[in-house]
Amino acid sequence: AGEDLAGTPPGGESAEAAGDKSRVGGRGFGENVDWFSFAAGIREAEATQRPAMVVIHKSWCGACKSLGPKFAASEDIMARASNFVMINVHDDEEPNDEGWRPDGGYIPRILMYDGKHGEMMLDIQREGANGKHAYYFSTGGQIVSAMDAALARLQRRAAGEQEAELRASPDL
Repeated sequence: AGEDLAGTPPGGESAEAAGDKSRVGGRGFGENVDWFSFAAGIREAEATQRPAMVVIHKSWCGACKSLGPKFAASEDIMARASNFVMINVHDDEEPNDEGWRPDGGYIPRILMYDGKHGEMMLDIQREGANGKHAYYFSTGGQIVSAMDAALARLQRRAAGEQEAELRASPDL
């Protein structure tokens, strides 16, 4: 995958194994989630080949302040969070790379990242977005649907890769 969007080489040790202390608090999105900073979270997702959920929000944003408690209170989100590297991007921590603003710089935005393949999952959008503010989520249910869609997409891709490997293997 070359260099990832965080600007760090992919692979290597996980952030935790490397002693990286780049963990952050919930910042209004729940203290019971193991949150990573942006760069450390991308490294962790790639090292562990897991998907990441990137939550980009600002302290002064009314919509962000409204979404945070819904996110934190959702048992369904919390139940799925362990399947993801959870990345909490707050205020001036937002990455400069335009790739993290696929349809604009509005906030809050929630994007999914495929750590195994080192790429954003831009097809995972809010249901009914129709191309406008596709990564703006206002309810826990919308976020749960996106999490489920990301996991399903990765399962389908893994199954397809496994099938391709089997086809490529010489018959014994």
